Amino acid sequence: MRLPRAARARSRPQDQDGAVAFSVLSIEPERSERRRGTAVREEVREDLRDAGRVYVDENELHERQIGPGELEVQLWAAATPSFTAEVNRIVTYINTPQLNCSKVLSPERTLASSSRWMLCAEEWLLPAADRLCVAYSFSMDGGDKDFLETVSRLGCEIHCFDPSNSNASGGCRGNSLASNCGDRGRVSKHKMWLEWRAQKRRGRKARGDLGRASRTLANIMAALGHHTVHFLYADLLSAEWRVFQNWIEAGTLQHVRHLVATIHLHWAGFEVGGSDEEVLRYWYSVLWGLQASGLKLVHSSAGESHAVLKQAVENAHSSYTLSWVNTHH
Repeated sequence: MRLPRAARARSRPQDQDGAVAFSVLSIEPERSERRRGTAVREEVREDLRDAGRVYVDENELHERQIGPGELEVQLWAAATPSFTAEVNRIVTYINTPQLNCSKVLSPERTLASSSRWMLCAEEWLLPAADRLCVAYSFSMDGGDKDFLETVSRLGCEIHCFDPSNSNASGGCRGNSLASNCGDRGRVSKHKMWLEWRAQKRRGRKARGDLGRASRTLANIMAALGHHTVHFLYADLLSAEWRVFQNWIEAGTLQHVRHLVATIHLHWAGFEVGGSDEEVLRYWYSVLWGLQASGLKLVHSSAGESHAVLKQAVENAHSSYTLSWVNTHH
């Protein structure tokens, strides 16, 4: 313990005869919080000549004390870093539903067990009949068509986000979704994509002003005046890991009821680096962060190929479409 400043001044060695000098020891107790987890900071520097932009290096994992809202990096799956152990842990998570739903919503004419995605239709998970539900879709390959038809039948206000110029991509390109739903089934299209970096505030944005072509989910919701997104579909083409991390750290997930997202395992993903074992550990930490934020896995559907980080893995697939529900609502 440190003495008050005045006491420390009186404790200094004196020149007068008979003065007594002594030392003060500062003892700092061990902080158990430092052992509870690690935070991840991963950045990639891209060559200015090749990419036209530079990022701060995010490629190294650093262990330090966890602060509020930060992604907690989980311990290694084995005593020492192991590719096989890390892959098996992720595959086990993906193939283990955390919540059973007695009522489900899935694509028409498809059994829930074999569907690409599934939504829980429990009364406590759906918006009240007199309350407008909101659905977001982030897709550029048309894979959201069945999802959008389903939420359209619920009468949701639908927003589709696609930065491309292709008229062939995206399940909400056509106008058929709104044909039987009136204003409640109408589709709003936005030429925009998800950003995972926190954005600096530059004055107060008016409601409905999306401004830039890439924004965080929290900024998009604020601009559209939405407090809750009841159904969110996302196929982010390997950007999902950083986007998920942003949602976890920003607390955005508390405002999302149902999430259907495709995860890609064939390469590390945008702005994710490190050894194969570090990447796998980071992916698992993100999945665990989704669970810690209240999301429970209810369904998974595997892609076709079997390459993980460009290595052939028999018991794993290169992509999975996962369905979660938020049990904190």
